[in-house]
Amino acid sequence: MKPLFSFSAITILFTLFLTACGEDPIVQMDPTLTTTTAANDTIKAVANQFASINITGIKGSAELNGIEIYENDVKVSFDRIRFKGTAVAANPILLLTNDRQGFTAEVRLRTLYADAVSKITISLIDNDGNAVSISRLIKATKQGPGIGYVAANPVNAVAPGTDHSFKFSVTTGSAPLSKILVKENGVIITDVSRLKFDGSPFFSNPEFLPSDKADGFVSKAVSVVLPTTIGKWQYTFTFTDTLGGATDYVVDAYVGTKLDFVATGVLLNAAGPQGTGGLDLDMGTSTGSDDAEAEIKDEGIDATLPVATNWKQKISATGSAELRRVIQVIDIADIYVKEQILNYWNLGSPVTGPTPNKVLVNDIFVVKRMTDTTFYKLTKSPFLQPTIRINLK
Repeated sequence: MKPLFSFSAITILFTLFLTACGEDPIVQMDPTLTTTTAANDTIKAVANQFASINITGIKGSAELNGIEIYENDVKVSFDRIRFKGTAVAANPILLLTNDRQGFTAEVRLRTLYADAVSKITISLIDNDGNAVSISRLIKATKQGPGIGYVAANPVNAVAPGTDHSFKFSVTTGSAPLSKILVKENGVIITDVSRLKFDGSPFFSNPEFLPSDKADGFVSKAVSVVLPTTIGKWQYTFTFTDTLGGATDYVVDAYVGTKLDFVATGVLLNAAGPQGTGGLDLDMGTSTGSDDAEAEIKDEGIDATLPVATNWKQKISATGSAELRRVIQVIDIADIYVKEQILNYWNLGSPVTGPTPNKVLVNDIFVVKRMTDTTFYKLTKSPFLQPTIRINLK
């Protein structure tokens, strides 16, 4: 019996030795998925437009099979997805043969029409059902049409009743372009016979844009027949998209006769050096108080007062010139046509002799001079800063 026991022990030991020296077990490797977008970056996109993310997939032990995309942990409808620039037929996206070993591709997702931040999760799946995922944030912002104005603003001195062209280049935002609306001084223009787009008349206001302009256009004219009334007119052009997004652009138009020129000058104290105290508004130059070229003059000093306070700071018209104070609050830089000055003259308060009160900074006057021709001149605050003058002939 003893020999049998020894043989059995040897057999068992030999079996264990063979097992220990066998092949290593096969290790299954998952696929790898990476993106060039850092984990702490938020992808910014226009609402209802495509946001993109670049990914790279590498197979593990098994060939790659497909890609699955989720938004806030809900599977995304396939019609919102583009893979390598092409629409897909399903989600998950079935990978073609040449992508099953590995790929680098752009995945694009059409965002929803909302100002929102969404978590996008992309999963890469192989033939054995192994999967790996990455998640990134997309911030979508609703955006109206983009407007570029390609003409002068303000429109300077257009003849009354002119059919004037306002030229625009417009791009889409969150949706295709749909309509254009035109307002005049904040009121919708109801006489559509005054309006055209790219040479075609409006049938309503707002007017539907031609279908071939839905994706935007470059340097197209919106024509408006301007009023016959002289003055400043403000036009608001509103472009609307199919989702109701809208963008305004405002252009000022001055109807009337263009100014001859604009000049600046300083009216000096009449009690100063010889040849001062007058201002020639035709040239914007200082001259003597009694000079025939001067339209206004300084009233000098009151010798009965202390030197520090004796300057009267009053003005008066000279020779045949007449002086009126503008009562309205106006911006002198907003004067573009001659008729505006004439209007302020008609509305102005006559000044007979010297101004009754000191002239203050930003006081506005209109001067009319009767010579061979009538001149109207708009003058701003001769004291403490340069006189600003606009000439009307």
